[in-house]
This record gives sequence, C-alpha cells and structure tokens, in this order.
Amino acid sequence: MPVLSIHTNVSVKNNNALLKEASAIISQALGKPETYVMIRISDNENICFAGNNDPLAYVELTSLGLSSDQTTALSETICSFIQQNLNIDPARIYIKFSAPERAMFGWNSGTF
Repeated sequence: MPVLSIHTNVSVKNNNALLKEASAIISQALGKPETYVMIRISDNENICFAGNNDPLAYVELTSLGLSSDQTTALSETICSFIQQNLNIDPARIYIKFSAPERAMFGWNSGTF
C-alpha cells in the first residue's frame, strides 16, 4: 500500500507518464507489488522554501513495514527521480516517511 505524494510549485508536463514512472520506481525500491502502489502529484502549488519560490518539492512516502534502515536509499531514489524529471535540486526537497500500523490504513472496505 505504498503511497507517494509529491507537492511542488513547478508545472508538471506529461503527468500520466510521470505517474507511471514513479509507480514503477517506488514498487521496485520497496520490493512491493505495483498493484498496491498509489502515486499523487500536485503541481503549481503555492509553496515557499528558504524564503523564496524557486523550484521545490515536498514529498510524503507512506508504506506499511517501512523501516528507518530504508529511508536513506529511498531519499536518494526519490530525489534523483524528482531532479531528473522536474529539474528540482535535491537540496530543495523535503521527504516525510511514515509507516502506519496495519490497522490504521484502510483498503477495500477493510484494513491491512
């Protein structure tokens, strides 16, 4: 049930292709079936970082069973993906990782 949400102040072109690429990358990085991966991209948002509106991204990755041992590699993967596709410097990307308990994440009229 990984969910990757990308919030950015830049305009995203070819949104569908970017969604599909992100889905495959997150599935592979986490070793989870892509059938459970959800990707959200919100572009053109009013966001400021370090006192200016230069290109930036705020990212949230939620995944059951995510451990702190995985976050450094995931940060590198996500930052690289965003830099290559949205031309955002990794120094202007924040990533929030979270790993809810299975009973705290719903799907298909139940929980995991």
